Amino acid sequence: MQDLSKELLNEILDTLISKNGDYSDIYYQDEDIFTFTIENNNVKSLKTGSERGINLRYFKGDKTFSSSSSDFSGDVLMHMAKEMPASFGSSISKSKKIILPSEVTIQDSISNSKREDLISQFLSCNEVIRSKSEKIVQSTLRYMTSISNILLVNSKNEIVVDRRKYSRFIVQVVAQDGSIIQTAYEGPGITGCDDVLSIVDLSEIADRVSERALMMLTAKPAPTGRMPVVLMGEAGGTMVHEACGHSLEADFIYKGTSNLKDKIGKKVASELVTVIDDATVPGVYGSYEYDDEGVSAKRNVLIENGILKSYMTDRLSAGLLGLELTGNGRRESFRSKPVPRMSNTFIEDRHMLAEEIVDTVDHGLLVKKMGGGQVNITNGDFVFEISEGYLIEKGKVQYPIRGASLIGNGIEVLQNIEMVGNDKVFMPGICGKYDHVPVSDAQPTMRITGLTIGGS
Repeated sequence: MQDLSKELLNEILDTLISKNGDYSDIYYQDEDIFTFTIENNNVKSLKTGSERGINLRYFKGDKTFSSSSSDFSGDVLMHMAKEMPASFGSSISKSKKIILPSEVTIQDSISNSKREDLISQFLSCNEVIRSKSEKIVQSTLRYMTSISNILLVNSKNEIVVDRRKYSRFIVQVVAQDGSIIQTAYEGPGITGCDDVLSIVDLSEIADRVSERALMMLTAKPAPTGRMPVVLMGEAGGTMVHEACGHSLEADFIYKGTSNLKDKIGKKVASELVTVIDDATVPGVYGSYEYDDEGVSAKRNVLIENGILKSYMTDRLSAGLLGLELTGNGRRESFRSKPVPRMSNTFIEDRHMLAEEIVDTVDHGLLVKKMGGGQVNITNGDFVFEISEGYLIEKGKVQYPIRGASLIGNGIEVLQNIEMVGNDKVFMPGICGKYDHVPVSDAQPTMRITGLTIGGS
């Protein structure tokens, strides 16, 4: 931040405030990244380096004006600020004069020798995967880490300095037997001071993914029709994130495109369902101390015992809807403007054991891993692929099935949850609502009264 003196920041912020908006801020980001991809025993891609940039923004009513640059010269930044269009109305008070913290610089935690060791470790792991069976026709491993320093100053007289580290790796294996092709995947990730490889064993994940891909080659075609479904905790919270979570983001509420608009205080789910978004969970991939508008992270109860309690907001939507700030204003980088986004979204545990839930199913489907899918936020309809599933007969897990998908409606699923376990598992991911941000989602094992199963 050596190019951003307090005098320059004060001048820029005063210029933004003079536009007579409702709120103004300056967002600075300095990021160091290291990522590589191994595919079929070759280093397919490698990216390392640093990037820094700045975003100037203000909004008035429901209109946002923003501009970004990686050029830190005072003339360029002042030109950006002055050229942003002015809004109308009474001027808000000027900010207090900015007192910058001590200079913060990226300290790269991965030396060149460590980077070489990581690549060598992943190449060796890839060779082990390919040696397991001639039926494994493709293997892809990816490692990613990023370290960011962030500074935010705004017209609310707030100055926030934050440091974030995300670390993740992905193992994907494709197995083929004749015309049958099956893919297995896992991608553990963490945030905090540690590296994911110090928490999660790469070889163990690779073995598990390889075995699953090979096992699914023996799976039988999935039954179709409507039947009870047990979603395991290991399935992660894809359902809650896609079929429910986005409908609770306040920008969709304001636009009127969410099927949960005007539902606060109303029953929208089974009384067994409590949905929470919590960016304060230590180490989980979607966690942070502050959101990208400088608002402290919070634990937000969205649905409590089936009753809709709140939505997720950023500063803009909170002002437009008269709602509290929830710390969910998020952006991919300095090039983006923040919008309401999930962090770690999950259905809270109850008391039942997973095996107790399975025992209750006479004929149905057990879903252990979810794949991709599509969701219509306006009405909540969804289609999700099942990447690992099993037939249940008379309370016993029988054999794996393939080619299955779950077809339903998010609110109907929440209302039809009749048993909830105590084994929620957080699964990291990347949410691509407009741009990309790290998230996690989770759920315990649950029994859903009935879902439509589609087959390929």
